[in-house]
Amino acid sequence: MPELPEVETIVRMLLPNVEGKRIETAELRLGRMLLDMDPGNFSAALKGQSIDRILRRGKYIVMELTECALVIHLGMTGQLTFSPADYVENAGFVRTVTGMQKPKGVHPVDKHTHLILWLGNGERILFRDPRTFGKIFLVPAREWPKHPRLSILGEEPLQLRIKPFLETRFPAASARPVKALLLDQSFLAGVGNIYADEALFRSGIHPQTPVRNLKEPERVRLLEAVKEVLRKGIRNSGTSFSDYRKPDGTAGSNQEKLQVYGRGGEPCRKCRTPLRKSLVAQRGTVHCPVCQAKSAARRKS
Repeated sequence: MPELPEVETIVRMLLPNVEGKRIETAELRLGRMLLDMDPGNFSAALKGQSIDRILRRGKYIVMELTECALVIHLGMTGQLTFSPADYVENAGFVRTVTGMQKPKGVHPVDKHTHLILWLGNGERILFRDPRTFGKIFLVPAREWPKHPRLSILGEEPLQLRIKPFLETRFPAASARPVKALLLDQSFLAGVGNIYADEALFRSGIHPQTPVRNLKEPERVRLLEAVKEVLRKGIRNSGTSFSDYRKPDGTAGSNQEKLQVYGRGGEPCRKCRTPLRKSLVAQRGTVHCPVCQAKSAARRKS
């Protein structure tokens, strides 16, 4: 699933191409992806509106339009790409070992393309989602921060002021594993499985450590690590293991820089100990048994 660095990369790359442009028409091809609105009214609601601003909130992409906001969540396999007016579609696909088709470059419109925003002069924004877990919804005016899916989101990690956050928002008495806390979007918005594993490794904390067992220096170290791994992910344009693509259709490169995620059984890059795979908070988790000492998970409060 695209996480904060992937969504931030998409927003930053889309911004110079779409900001200020007018939506000539919107073609919604899969009505069930649209929330809280009759799909038959969707195109009329967007027609003629300008894209005043595009930004990210957690894992959501928000396009502030003239009269409303268009909000998109990419789900597990969503791709949001920009097709320039002079782009010649490459109809070729790469077929994976599982049989799934992956496009080369900016994807052509196919059966997995569920939303097309025509911007004029042949330019388009294309939303493609093979597994259809993505969501689209409209929010009146500038009221999107109050929408139930967005109002529950926690702090934005990149702007996090660690000391005040620890004093007011950190659940110091929680008994749940620290990995589960990092995945909680009401705690920090935008952190998912990839960057949770990476932050825990960087901070030297075992993923099963109860939150209440973390001392203040460990909490500070963890939050600093979260910011560092997210910034690293953005610098590398996101992590492309499977479906994530940048708006120009190319892959990110952060997968080449990961320390633990997706590397279960391989040697730790620091101490060469084989990395261990486990299930924490119902998510596949990888950690180093030496660099992230297991004793921390067993320590009694």
